[in-house]
Amino acid sequence: MIKKIILGVALILISVSTQAQKKVEAKSEVKSATVYLSGAELNRTTSLTLAAGNSDVVFIGLPTNLNQQTINISSDDKLIIQSVQFKLNYMDQNELSAETKKWSDSLEAVDLDLEMISKQKELMLMQQNMLEENKKTTGANTGLNFEAMKLYYDFMTEKEWALKLKWVDAEHKQKKLNEIKTRLNQQLYNFQQKKSAPTGEIWVQVTSDKAITSKFYITYLVNNAGWTPEYDVRADKVNAPITLNYKAAIWQTTGEDWKAIKLKLSTGNPTAGAAGPIFSTWFMDYYYGNNGVNDFSVNQQDASGERNNAPISMQEVVITGANKKYKESETTASYTNVTQSTLSTEFDIKLASTIPSGSEVRRVNIGDYPMDASYDYYSIPRLDKDVFLNAHIADWEKLNLLPGSANIFFQGAYVGQSFINANQTNDTMELSLGRDKNVILTREKLKDFTKEKFIGGKYRQSVTYEIKVKNTEPTEISLDIIEQVPISANAEIKITLDDAGGAIYNVETGKLLWKLKLAAGEEKKMQFSITVEFPESKKVYSPRF
Repeated sequence: MIKKIILGVALILISVSTQAQKKVEAKSEVKSATVYLSGAELNRTTSLTLAAGNSDVVFIGLPTNLNQQTINISSDDKLIIQSVQFKLNYMDQNELSAETKKWSDSLEAVDLDLEMISKQKELMLMQQNMLEENKKTTGANTGLNFEAMKLYYDFMTEKEWALKLKWVDAEHKQKKLNEIKTRLNQQLYNFQQKKSAPTGEIWVQVTSDKAITSKFYITYLVNNAGWTPEYDVRADKVNAPITLNYKAAIWQTTGEDWKAIKLKLSTGNPTAGAAGPIFSTWFMDYYYGNNGVNDFSVNQQDASGERNNAPISMQEVVITGANKKYKESETTASYTNVTQSTLSTEFDIKLASTIPSGSEVRRVNIGDYPMDASYDYYSIPRLDKDVFLNAHIADWEKLNLLPGSANIFFQGAYVGQSFINANQTNDTMELSLGRDKNVILTREKLKDFTKEKFIGGKYRQSVTYEIKVKNTEPTEISLDIIEQVPISANAEIKITLDDAGGAIYNVETGKLLWKLKLAAGEEKKMQFSITVEFPESKKVYSPRF
């Protein structure tokens, strides 16, 4: 009986030992990533040697927040994958990285320096005590004369001063070393806290009819990654093409750095779901609140027949986005292939990319597009006496742009920031390139033509403005000058445009528009006059003339 028990235990131990041999742990590296506007698909690879039969392959050191439903495991050999399971490992103690070892070695060196300084200070205290004792006995026992005493005390003063200087220097070094030690300890603490967090593992049960060395491919989605479109718009001179630099601001907080990977950017969104909406009947009824009062509301029945009794508004909310010469450096845009499909646009970057995990954002240039543009100028002198340059870009929609901020550069200088609203339906995109100081404009109220009168209890004021504009650009320009005539909101207030000065006048808005062509060096003048009349006893709110 005892022999049978021993034999049974031995068989169990052999079975456990055999199972332990069949568990294979493997580290893998991120080889490529497809980053979406929200989320990213990661692809990892590793090679493993497996024995014949069943094996538990454990891919370790994975992010804890990966989307488990998207895990896909494949191999380049004929393996039977029986099951795939994701687990969290709270027990794995990762070995110290080279960077952490460097911090630990530095901390040891600092502790050694502090110990040396401490010993030096002990020696200095002992020397100081010896000097103090020597001063008490010298002279009393030896009977030194005055000259000898003076030489002695000069010698002692020099020694004490040297000791004090050494003490101050040691204190200063000790303070600096303690500051360094505090920073190193904090750095180590932060890293150890990070390392104490759990890691993700994928357990895969596989079966092979023979011993093989196989390459495994692991794919999954993570939510904490994405990219945002940004633009640089560059114009060198008027009537020249504009260059649009299309950039991607990429970020990820998966907890591991993506080092030298093949990177692809996509405008798709795999987290949005593939299923389309299901039609359901939309009901409208009275809402009976807690106070018993019938409130008008809208209730919608879902597919299950349930009604949501909370009142909702029937309003629709619509959100909208609000002279240097240099040689352009080559960017990653030269190594990016753009592929347009029915559902998305993909930017395939051929250069190896590194995207660190954390708050840092990496900006990658994914396209440089020269675009033909037409230019014109405009000014609203009542609001701002500067002249602004606008660029109009046609056929911009063929670039498949996304809404994003744009930095505007003109003649190599930063002008300001704008916004590219890629959701607009206009055929032409308009961009402001800022103020052009080479087009000079002045607006002046002419005193000789400005009059104030009180007639029959009414106040009347007539005002005439003169606008001068000069083109100092080397080429002809088109310029729109816009002025305003106030619109009366009261029948007792009468506003008359006496002279439009050749401008196009919109009676409903009060807009005066001069459309000018100015040759290089040409100057033009425009005048317009208005009269305002209202009861003398009334105070009128209006823009100041």
